Amino acid sequence: MPNLYNYTFNEVTSTYNFTTKNNIEYKVVFIIDETLDSVSEDTIENVYQVIIEKVSDTIEPFDSAVARTIDDIIKSFFENAQNSLIYICSEDEEKAEIRFNVFDRWYLNSTFNEFVTKIDNVINCEANGETYLLYTSLLYHNDNQNIEYVLTAYNNIEEVLNSK
Repeated sequence: MPNLYNYTFNEVTSTYNFTTKNNIEYKVVFIIDETLDSVSEDTIENVYQVIIEKVSDTIEPFDSAVARTIDDIIKSFFENAQNSLIYICSEDEEKAEIRFNVFDRWYLNSTFNEFVTKIDNVINCEANGETYLLYTSLLYHNDNQNIEYVLTAYNNIEEVLNSK
């Protein structure tokens, strides 16, 4: 893949790390997400969230190699076909839909979309008499042997959230 930063994996912190040409440091980590497990009668394993952290406070000028590097890290994450990624765009600063659309474009341009499927679920939630939207997506490897359980749980999130 052209224009890709070299990255390393830190076994102590379980993070992927790289530094850009502008000396800006990034960390990428996959953390276990129990959202699907909590809404399922079956145990759902190997579901993660990805966290991408820009460690440096410096404003990063546009650098396409950052996205390509993160794409490569996520592609390697899916070398284990049983892994799934879930992400939820929160309403911070009312940018959830914008972030959701950015992630959609990122997936469509990724190097792994031929063997990883992405499904979306915009969830209507009710809490304290107010309704709000949660923009969610699930990515899974097409060869995931547990996908039936994963999809059932993912599709039940809205029902479980609104029953509480």
